Amino acid sequence: MTSQSSLAVDDRTVYNSEFEFEKKNHLHSDDGSQEQEYVEKLDWDSPADVENPKNWSYFKKWRITLVVAFMCLVVTFGSSIFVSGAIHIALEFHVSETVALLGLSVYLVGLSMGPALAAPISETIGRNPVYRLSMPISMLFTVGVGKAHNIGTVLVCRFFCGMFASPVLAVAGGTIQDLWDVDMLGMAMSGFCLAPFAGPVLGPVIGGFLLEHKSWRWTMWVLLMFSGVALALITTIPETYKPVLLKKRAIKRGLPLPPKLPPLEGLKLIFTVTLLRPFQMLLFEPIVLALSVYMAFVFAVLFGFFEAFPFVFMTVYGFNSGETGLTFIGIGVGLFLGMLVYLMLDRVKYAPESRLPNPPPPESRLLPGKIGAVALPIGLFWLAWTSRHSVHWIVPVLAGVPFGMALLLLFFTVILYFGLCYPAMATASALAANNMLRYLVAAGFPLFTIQMYEKMGIDWATTFYAFVGLVLLPLPWVFHKFGPRLRQRSRYNVKQELDELEVINSI
Repeated sequence: MTSQSSLAVDDRTVYNSEFEFEKKNHLHSDDGSQEQEYVEKLDWDSPADVENPKNWSYFKKWRITLVVAFMCLVVTFGSSIFVSGAIHIALEFHVSETVALLGLSVYLVGLSMGPALAAPISETIGRNPVYRLSMPISMLFTVGVGKAHNIGTVLVCRFFCGMFASPVLAVAGGTIQDLWDVDMLGMAMSGFCLAPFAGPVLGPVIGGFLLEHKSWRWTMWVLLMFSGVALALITTIPETYKPVLLKKRAIKRGLPLPPKLPPLEGLKLIFTVTLLRPFQMLLFEPIVLALSVYMAFVFAVLFGFFEAFPFVFMTVYGFNSGETGLTFIGIGVGLFLGMLVYLMLDRVKYAPESRLPNPPPPESRLLPGKIGAVALPIGLFWLAWTSRHSVHWIVPVLAGVPFGMALLLLFFTVILYFGLCYPAMATASALAANNMLRYLVAAGFPLFTIQMYEKMGIDWATTFYAFVGLVLLPLPWVFHKFGPRLRQRSRYNVKQELDELEVINSI
C-alpha cells in the first residue's frame, strides 16, 4: 500500500435532479493501480439532519425571518424618510427642491446595485458576512449625510449609503428560502416581502412629524437608530446558506472538498449571472422584459407619490408635514390586505397544488397578479378624481388601499412566476434585472412629479398614471395564454443551470 502522500485524485462530478452534486473520487497509486474508491456527497446526512436550517425549530426560523425582514424594512425606510426633509435641505444649501430630491434618486440608484455587490460574497463565504459587512458601512455614510455642510456631500454620501445597504435586499430572499420548505415558503415570503414595501410607507409617517420639531438632519439620526437595532439583531442569527454550511462541516470532519477553480473564473461566472445576463434577459426574454417594466412602473409611481401626496394634501386640504405623512397609511393598509389575499390563495389553492404528482403549470400562479392589475388603475383613478375641496380628505387617502394591494400582489406574482419559469440561476438573473430596472426607473420619477402635477393638475397627472396602468393591465392574461410558448423558446435551460452550478459550487 502506498502512502497517502503518493496518492493522486481523479475527480468526476455527478448531478442529480435537484441540482445537488456529489464527488466521486478515485484514489490511485503512482503506478496507476486503484487503491480506494468512495463517494462524497455534499448533502445533509439525512432528511432529519439537525444542522439543516429547514429542520430548525419554528421559533428559530421565524426569529431569523423577522430579523431579515426588519433589515429590509430599515434599508427601504432609508429611502423615503429623506424626502420629508428635502425642502429644508433646499433652503439650507440654496438649491432647488429638485436638486435636493436627488438625494432620494441617488440612494435608489445605489440600491439597484445590490445583486452585483452581494453575489460574489454570498456565493463564496455565505449570507451573514453580507449583512455584517454592508450594514455598518452604510451607517457610516448615513452619518456623513447628517454631518454634511454642502449638497455635494449629501448626494455622494446618499449614493454610497444606498449602495452599501443594497446587498441586504439582494441576499435576504435567499435566507428565507434557506429556512423554509415549499409548504411554508409562501407564508414566510408573504410576511417577509411586506417589509421592503412597508419601509418606504413608514418613512413619510415618521419623517413628517419629525420635521415638525427637529431639523432635517434628524431624519438621518433616526435612520441610524433603526440601523443600529438591525445591526445588533444581525449578530444573533446564524449562517443559513447550504453550500457554506456543508463545506464547513466537511472541513470539520476532515473530508476532502471538490477542487477549487481559480477565483477569477468563479467570480467571472457570478458577475455574468448578476450583471451581464440580467441585461441579456431584459433584451431577449419577453417574460422578464414585460413584467420588469410593469413592476418598474408601479414601483416608480410609489416613489413619485412621495412628492405627489404632499402636493395634493397640502395644496388641497392644507395639511402640515406630519398630517401629510399619515396619508401614506392608506397604502400601508393596502399592502397588508394584499399580503392577506396572497396568503389565502397560497393556503387554499397553491400549497395543495404543489403537493400534486403533476402540479399545474406556472401560469396557474398568475391569479394574484390579475387581481393586482385590476386594483392598480382603480386606485389611481380614485385618487385622481377625489382629490378636491368638495370631497373629504379620507376619500383620496383610501385610494391608497387598492394601490398598495396592487403593488404587493403584482410583486408576489413576478417573483413567483420567474421562479417557476426558469432554473434557479436564471431566476437569480431575472430577479436582478427586475431589481435593477425597478430602482433605476423609480429614481427618476420624484424628479419630475411636482412639475407634472403643477402643469397637468392633480386630476390629469394621476389619470395619466391610471391610463398607463390600463395599458399594462392585460399582461397577466397575455402570459396566461402565451406563457407556455414563451417558456419553450427560452434560451435558459436546465443543462446550462447544471454547468453553472458546478462552477459556483467549486469556488
